Amino acid sequence: MKTKLTILAGLMLLCACSQETLFDRTAGPLRLAMDKTGRITALEDISTGTNYMAAGDSSYLLACAVYENDGISALMQPRSMRVTARNDSVTGMELTYREDVRLTVTVSSKEGYFRMELVDAVPVSEISHIVWGPYRTAMRGPVGELLGLNRSEHFTVGLQSLEPNTDGGAAIAGKGSMMQLSSYDHTRGYFGDHTQPLRKAVPLPGVTPVGSAVALFGCPAVRTDELNLIERIELAEGLPHPTFGGVWNKRSDDGKKFCIWGYYDEASFDEYLELSKKLDARILCRPWGFSSNWGHFDIDPKIYPGGISAIREDSRQAKKEGIGLTLYTLTTFLKPMSEPEPYLTPVPDERLQTWKPEAGLVKSVAPDDTALVFQNTADVAEVFRRTPRKVVLVDNEFIEFGDIVIDGDAIRTGKCQRSAFRSQPASHPEKSRVKLMYVSGFHNFYPGTLEMSNEFVERLSDIMIDADLDNFVVDGYESCFETGYGTYTGNIFMQKFYERCLSENKEALFTGSLYTQYSWHFMSHMSWGEYDKERGVRGTMLDYRLCRQMELRRNLMPNKLGQYYPSMATAEDINWIMAVATGWDAGVDFQLDVETLKKNPELEKISETLHLWNQARSENAFSEEQKRALRQTDVLYKLSRKEDGQWDLSFDRFWQNDKVNILPPSAMSAVPVNGGDRSVRPLSIDWSWTHNPGLYDEAGLSDDLVQQTGKQETQWKVTIPPYEEDSKLWERTSNRHFQFVIRLPESAPCAVKNLNVSVNGETVEIPAVLHPGEYLSIPHLLEMACVYDKTHHVTDEIYLHGYLPKVKKGETVTVGLSCEPLEKEANPEVILNVRCQHGYYYHR
Repeated sequence: MKTKLTILAGLMLLCACSQETLFDRTAGPLRLAMDKTGRITALEDISTGTNYMAAGDSSYLLACAVYENDGISALMQPRSMRVTARNDSVTGMELTYREDVRLTVTVSSKEGYFRMELVDAVPVSEISHIVWGPYRTAMRGPVGELLGLNRSEHFTVGLQSLEPNTDGGAAIAGKGSMMQLSSYDHTRGYFGDHTQPLRKAVPLPGVTPVGSAVALFGCPAVRTDELNLIERIELAEGLPHPTFGGVWNKRSDDGKKFCIWGYYDEASFDEYLELSKKLDARILCRPWGFSSNWGHFDIDPKIYPGGISAIREDSRQAKKEGIGLTLYTLTTFLKPMSEPEPYLTPVPDERLQTWKPEAGLVKSVAPDDTALVFQNTADVAEVFRRTPRKVVLVDNEFIEFGDIVIDGDAIRTGKCQRSAFRSQPASHPEKSRVKLMYVSGFHNFYPGTLEMSNEFVERLSDIMIDADLDNFVVDGYESCFETGYGTYTGNIFMQKFYERCLSENKEALFTGSLYTQYSWHFMSHMSWGEYDKERGVRGTMLDYRLCRQMELRRNLMPNKLGQYYPSMATAEDINWIMAVATGWDAGVDFQLDVETLKKNPELEKISETLHLWNQARSENAFSEEQKRALRQTDVLYKLSRKEDGQWDLSFDRFWQNDKVNILPPSAMSAVPVNGGDRSVRPLSIDWSWTHNPGLYDEAGLSDDLVQQTGKQETQWKVTIPPYEEDSKLWERTSNRHFQFVIRLPESAPCAVKNLNVSVNGETVEIPAVLHPGEYLSIPHLLEMACVYDKTHHVTDEIYLHGYLPKVKKGETVTVGLSCEPLEKEANPEVILNVRCQHGYYYHR
C-alpha cells in the first residue's frame, strides 16, 4: 500500500511539474500561457476570462520534422521547454525534441499581438520543416481558412505569417477550429511538402525554417476590428501594404468596381473604351494580355503595332474617363503564342521545370521518325502514366506524344509530334539524354528555378510601369507552386512585383485567381472564369460563386462575383446579377465582345440598369436588411429613384428555372425507423420552398418527415435517386450534397431551437430558433441556412459549423432530426423534407 501511495504521489508531482506555467503574458486582449513542455494552456480573451483552447486536445507552440533515411519523419512535439532570456517584452525559449533537436524561439509582446520567431535550430541541416501549431480551439464561428482566423460569436484569434517562407491557415476541427503555419527547408531539393519523389526542385542555399516568424493575436470578432489589427501588424512588421488612391486595398472599393473583359487591340480600343463608359465600367481588361509569348512577354505587333508607347497612350486616354487598364498574365505559365518563346527556342533554357527522372533513347532517331523507344525504368514509366501531356526534350528538340506501350525493357511511344513548340527536328543518337518536361495547364511549361521565376517578374513589372497600367491580373497563380518550393515562389513573385511598383511610386490593384495567406496582403480582389454556360447567365457556376463570397467574407477580402459572359443577356438578367452583387457587397466582371453586344436588342436598357445600380451603391442606398434580401437568388427586385431623390427597392416576384425537371417524392422513398407511420406524410410543399431557383437538370423533395419527440431523435431511411451518369467532368462523382427544408406549421404547438439533422451519423447542427409558421432552408451549397417567414421572405441567415454531408446516388441513408422545444411541457411538431438535385457544376 505504501509503495502504491509513493507511485501515485510521484505521478501527481510529475503531472504538476508538466503543468507548471513557464510563460504567461498578454498582448492586447489576448492572454497566452504555456507550460514547461511547450504546451499552450491558454488563449484567453482577458475581457471575459474565456479560455478558447480546446479541451482534451494538446496544442504545442512549435512542432518539427526531420530528414530520416530517404524520407521525412512524423511531426515531433517538444519534450520540454526552458526560458533562456527574459525582459519586459521579449522571452527567449529553447524547446527540445527527440533526435537531439533543439529549437530556439523568441516571443515578443507587441502592441496588440505576439511576435514569435524561430531564431535558431540545431541541427538546422536535418530539419525538414516546422509547424507553428496546430493550435486547436473551441471556437465555432466562421473560420478564416486562408487568413488563419478562428472565431467565436464575440472573439477572434488569428495566426499570421510575417515572412514569405511561412504560410498556412485555419480549418474546422471537430467541435471547434484550428490554425497552423508551416515553414520548409529548401536546401535539399525536395519538392513542395517533401512527399513527391518524382518531382524536382533546385536546392536554395540558406532557405531554411530559421527566421520563420508569425503574429498571434486576438480581437473582437468584428470585421473592422480584425482589419484594423491586421493593418497595424502589416505596418509594424514591414509587410506588404498596397494602396490605391491612397487607400489600403482591403478597404478600397476600387478593386470591386465593375470590370469589362474584352479582346480589344490598338485598332478597336476606342470602341471598347466607349463601351466601358456606356456600361459604367471602371476597369478594362484584355484577356491573355498584350504579349506574343508567355515568358519574355514581347508585345505582339498584331495586337499593338505601336508597342508599349501605344498601350501607354491608350491608358492615358482611359484614365481621363476614370477607367483603368489591366495587365493580364497567367503568372509563370510559359509557352509560345503568336511568336516563338526564347526560353524554348532555338536553345531551350536549362532551367525549365522537368520531372526528376530522365530517360535514355534505346535507338537513334532520324528527323522524320514518328516514334521513339526509351529504356524502360519504373520511374520513367510512372511519369508517363501520370501525365496526359507527354513532352520530352532530346538535345534542342521538343517531341510530344500521347500513348505509350511497355514492351519488356523498352517503352514505345505512339505517333509523335516532332519539332513541338516551334523547335527544329533533328537526328538524335542512341543513348541520348532525354528530359521529361513538366507540361500542364494550358499546354505550357513552367520555370524550374526561383531565379527564372523572378525574371518573369522583372519583365511584367516593366510593362506595368512603362504602360502606366492600373490593374495586374495574376491568373493561374498556382503556376508558382511548380518550381517546387510550395507557396514560397508565389510569395516572392508577388513581393518583388509589389516592391518594384513601390520603388516607382506606382500604385496598383492586384487581381488573383487564388491566394495564400502571405499573398493575401497583395490581393485587392479575386476573379475567375466562367463555365457551365448552358444554364443561362444566371445559372453559370452559381453555387461556386456564392461559396466564394462566403470564403472572401470570412477572409476579409473585398468581394467579387467573378466573370459573366452576358453578351445576349436580357435587362432582367442584368438586374438580377446586380441585385445579387449588391447583396454581397461584391463587384462583378463582364466578358464581352463589342460586335456581339451591338446585336443585343436590350443594350440600352442594360446600360440604364447598370448605371442605376452602380449609382445607388455609390450612395450607400441599401440597409443591411435589404442586402440580406438581395442575397436571395430566387427573387427579382425593382430599383428606382423617387421624385424626391430617394431610392426605392421593391419586391417584384420569385422566379424558377423553367427547364428543371421536378421529380416526384416517390423518386426519394422515405420509411420510418422509430417514429411510426405517422412520421411520414405526403409532400405538402413544392420546390420553391428551397429558395433555390432550380438551376439543375432535375430536382425534388421527399415526403414530409414529421418529428414530434423533441430532443429524442426521430429517424427515417431515405433512398437517394440513382441518377444517370453525366458526361460533364464536374458530374463524374457519385456524391451529392445533403440539403433539406425544415418547417414548423402555423398550427405547431410551440417554437423550437437547436435543430440537429443527421445523415448516417454525421450531424448538421443548426443554432436557430423557429416559431410556428417559420421554416429554414439551405438554398445553396454553402454552410449557411436561411430562415423565412410565412410569406416566404428571408428573416435571418444562420452560419453552420462544419461542411454539408455528402451522400451517394442510389444509396439508402439513415436520416435523423431532433430539436429543443422552447416550452418544457410541449410536444413540438417539426417537418423535414430532404432535397435532391442532379446536374450542377460545383462539388465541394
